[in-house]
Amino acid sequence: MAAVDSPERAAGKMLAHDRLADRFDELMNEYDVTRRVEVLVDEFLAEADVRRRLVLDAGCGTGRATAALARRHAEVVAFDIGEHLVARARRRCACRPVLGSIMSLPFPDAVFDVVCSTEVIEHVPHPSMAVKELARVLKPGGHLVLSTPNKLWQTPVRLASVLRIRPYDGLENFLTIGELDTAASDAGLSVVEHRGIHLLPFQLRLIHPLLKYMDRHGVALRRLMINQCLHAVKP
Repeated sequence: MAAVDSPERAAGKMLAHDRLADRFDELMNEYDVTRRVEVLVDEFLAEADVRRRLVLDAGCGTGRATAALARRHAEVVAFDIGEHLVARARRRCACRPVLGSIMSLPFPDAVFDVVCSTEVIEHVPHPSMAVKELARVLKPGGHLVLSTPNKLWQTPVRLASVLRIRPYDGLENFLTIGELDTAASDAGLSVVEHRGIHLLPFQLRLIHPLLKYMDRHGVALRRLMINQCLHAVKP
């Protein structure tokens, strides 16, 4: 049986990205980050009027999604557990920086018109509980747009960490497609769209055109794809 991390050790692992803050953008794959923001902000929220709406970027990192939302004139709260990451997001664009954990958001119920979270819930001890917490702060009629890796790919990702191909030593608890659907349903959300992106490893630059083409089949192929993207609304 795998060892269970103590609360203190788990909290330390959740700060893994903050320890990489100065190198965060250079370590991230540009195609992957850009594609996730395109899907969550430009595609899922294409018909949503976010101008002057209160939006939470939950787990903002250095603020790539924050900036995309700010360009649409949303009032964005850039929220992250890492103080260095939040500071970088604040330097990137106009936003309200807030520190904390998505497992216990420091906001009242039903306050945000949109909650955006990209590649975050897998870095907490209980991803399904994080989805419920994100839904809690969403207004009725509000949108949750979220991306997270597909559990099908967790073993190769962990192997890459063991082999030091990727410099990440934090928590990684991937969900299956079905588990994310269930988490959304249990949180009282109605799923609008749930699809995958990246049929093959996005590190292979030459296949980026093929990857984007295959993303058109993201619903049919989502169980095979590396990342899953969810758009849900709160009734």
